Amino acid sequence: MTPEKPKFWKSPPFLLSTLLVIISYAAFWLLSPPSQASQNTPGMVSSSSAQETENQPHSVETLPENAGKSDQKVEDHFSSTSDLTVPATPVALAPPAIVKTHQLKRGDSLALVLSRLGVSDQEIYEITTASKTVYNLKKIHPGQMIEITFDETEEQVTRFSYEIDPFNDLEVEHNEGQFKASKKTMPLEKGIERRAGTITDTLYESAHRLGVPPEVILDLSDIFAWDVDFALDIRKGDHFNLVYEVYKNAGNTVRTGRVLAAEMHNRGKTLQAFYFKPEGGRADYYDENGRSLRKAFLKSPLRYRYISSGYATRRLHPVLKVNRPHLGIDFAAKRGTPVRAAGDGVVSFAGWHGGYGKTVIIRHKNGYKTLYGHLSSFFKGIKKGKKVKQEDFIGRVGSTGLSTGPHLHYTLYKKGKAINPRKADVLRGAPLAEKWRTLFSDQVALMNQYLFPTPDLLANTDSL
Repeated sequence: MTPEKPKFWKSPPFLLSTLLVIISYAAFWLLSPPSQASQNTPGMVSSSSAQETENQPHSVETLPENAGKSDQKVEDHFSSTSDLTVPATPVALAPPAIVKTHQLKRGDSLALVLSRLGVSDQEIYEITTASKTVYNLKKIHPGQMIEITFDETEEQVTRFSYEIDPFNDLEVEHNEGQFKASKKTMPLEKGIERRAGTITDTLYESAHRLGVPPEVILDLSDIFAWDVDFALDIRKGDHFNLVYEVYKNAGNTVRTGRVLAAEMHNRGKTLQAFYFKPEGGRADYYDENGRSLRKAFLKSPLRYRYISSGYATRRLHPVLKVNRPHLGIDFAAKRGTPVRAAGDGVVSFAGWHGGYGKTVIIRHKNGYKTLYGHLSSFFKGIKKGKKVKQEDFIGRVGSTGLSTGPHLHYTLYKKGKAINPRKADVLRGAPLAEKWRTLFSDQVALMNQYLFPTPDLLANTDSL
């Protein structure tokens, strides 16, 4: 038999050729770069197999149909995709600074305190020198805080801070090889507070128990000083309402502002006062009808008042021990308390005046003059011929002349005759101009809402 010929696809040449073709295609597929069409375009998802997708470092979300219309939109989308993760890159953190604080105590020396905190003598000199343009560190006060920031080696001061007051800090920073000083003002929030109460002893004590700051109480007494003698006229059961400004830092009141509105019920009489400042004009207090509360003369030349002896036609003089007229008022006050001019005028005398000791006499219009006796000193510039305005400081309370202790003697004269200051018929200041009446009425209506808040307003407003 003739042997059967092997089929051609089984012949060695064919098998060898086929193998070479397969190897060539495999090499071409593996070594050639991917075609442009096979790469993902913006907004497209790769056609990788499930196994390939699982091996990807992160997943890719499908974008909206119009994603390819704007490269910026694509970038925005990817930047906001929450499940895209970026491999973290190690960041070298700066060594932490070292901060030291100290609350100054009585007898502390700034140089000694800084030295104990680790500040070098050279740095102490440079810090105090740089600070002079902003604040003199020789005026440090007990209770104030200082803060020192050092670098990580604790060898170089990078920042010095001193609390000047509740509103301002001195900041000294080391920059470009030298210390530079600046003042940092604390951000304050302005608010309004209301207080109301019944007087059970004195205005000061009753209002203070209700949380009214001392300065606000004094302002209140100044506002109504023309009509109420707060030492002698106040009676148990009298009532007051007031609204005033406050300035807060981090929720804490650091200072008070002006009284915006107030009401006093005294001896059956009701008085109201509203703060108003016309554009380009002088701020003042007016009653609800726009009439000025200001009069030609203050009843009290002192801001802090306590009348030790009232007006009397005859009394026993405490030093001479004889009866003599005492036509005036003695205001008891601490030595050094500033004394204000009771009204506008010209100084006609400033010097020693017998039993009155150091005395200032001021000549006013319409035949009036005022005398201020027993002063300890005169304010700078107070001499004969000096023009003064109402409330200008003219001297300080003392005990010169015939006096048993520090107090101010005050007398008001009309045409050479001493008269009772509390009964003097003096004119009020000018009323509010007509062109401001509408704006003033609107402000009065607003302030009355604070003075007499409704129950719901009280419930929703902490400051009221």
